[in-house]
Amino acid sequence: MMIKFRPATTNDTPFITRAILSAVGIDDVDEKRLSQQAELCGRDDVLYSWRNTTIAEMDGKVVGSITSYDGRNYCRMKAVTFPIIKALYGLDFMAMPDECAAGEYYLDSLYVAPEWRKRGIGTALVRQGVERARWLRIPHVTLIVSPEKSAAAELYRRIGFADEGPLFAFNEHYTKMGMRLVLEPLLEVCAASLNSARKADRAGAPRIELCRRLDLGGLTPDRADIAACVNTLSLKTFVLIRPRGGDFCYTEDELQTILDDIRYCRDIGAAGVVVGFLHEDGSVNTGYCHRAMEAAHGMEFTFHRAFDRCASWPEALEQIIECGFHRILTSGQQPTALQGVETLKAIQQQAAGRIVILAGSGINADNAATIIRTTGVSEVHGSCKINGYESDEAEIRRTLAAISC
Repeated sequence: MMIKFRPATTNDTPFITRAILSAVGIDDVDEKRLSQQAELCGRDDVLYSWRNTTIAEMDGKVVGSITSYDGRNYCRMKAVTFPIIKALYGLDFMAMPDECAAGEYYLDSLYVAPEWRKRGIGTALVRQGVERARWLRIPHVTLIVSPEKSAAAELYRRIGFADEGPLFAFNEHYTKMGMRLVLEPLLEVCAASLNSARKADRAGAPRIELCRRLDLGGLTPDRADIAACVNTLSLKTFVLIRPRGGDFCYTEDELQTILDDIRYCRDIGAAGVVVGFLHEDGSVNTGYCHRAMEAAHGMEFTFHRAFDRCASWPEALEQIIECGFHRILTSGQQPTALQGVETLKAIQQQAAGRIVILAGSGINADNAATIIRTTGVSEVHGSCKINGYESDEAEIRRTLAAISC
């Protein structure tokens, strides 16, 4: 009998409620507590919710679940979740150490219904969590386990997790365990048209940044093209959200246009969006970043080459990580990534796995592997064009082959 996995929906909230309570050792609860926890699990903006849960099914029945999330969202979502827990249960966990951090994918609550245990469902759910981290290109998967649950700890070790040290959380002692993933180099194709996007898909590229008007540095593409990429191509579609050329200091009206475009991308099912916000002094506009991220809830988030105009890239890097971005597109503050390799290397070292550094500008089949090897980045970004602004399918294939050697 095969195990099938799917993202949870709001209809799964009753099961997730039981799963979350069981995972923290609460199996026998009254209807009031069940109702309270169901309200918590049904929200969009908390850690332990249906939005962060994968469901396992066998024979058409829900048999297990795992709640997991990107650690870069932990502090922001903890600020919402923990006050609610305190109001509902009188338990204050705000002062405890963070369970996870940027650069980690956290497996929080694993649950298998009692009548379905000892059938490999728990192992399969953990492996699903690991594959989700790989898909998101997060290199460090973590979880915590009670010292009393030696069988669970041994299971995690067999899967590939190793002890990382003690952690005191939720008024109990735990062992934190982790697994490091080796991520293969990735090419993101900058597709300036639907035609270029289709070429990238045929060539086998795993991801595009869809845009238009590369002569202006890239602008937000037409919505029809966004929908076509999301609905017809097999690769991940990230969408550049930039309403005009020029600087990255936007008015409130321009921000509203950006937010509307982000929401459209989210609703249509795009995998991610690409944005960048600065103040006139070259610092990151973190206020606008947070507002954009709220609109993009559930999507991957790239800070684009506005980063290369920052007055102090070390400070900007920390601000962007703190905001919760998944990656930064940068040429190392030089006209091309090849010219900026030394700064790219320094950026990669400071990032230390907390955010993906995506090297871009002037990337081609002849230099992509050198840039990856010299800087330590795992992702590169290029239009792979030969003439004009259209991507060339053969050049995409050559670049993919170059970075896979």
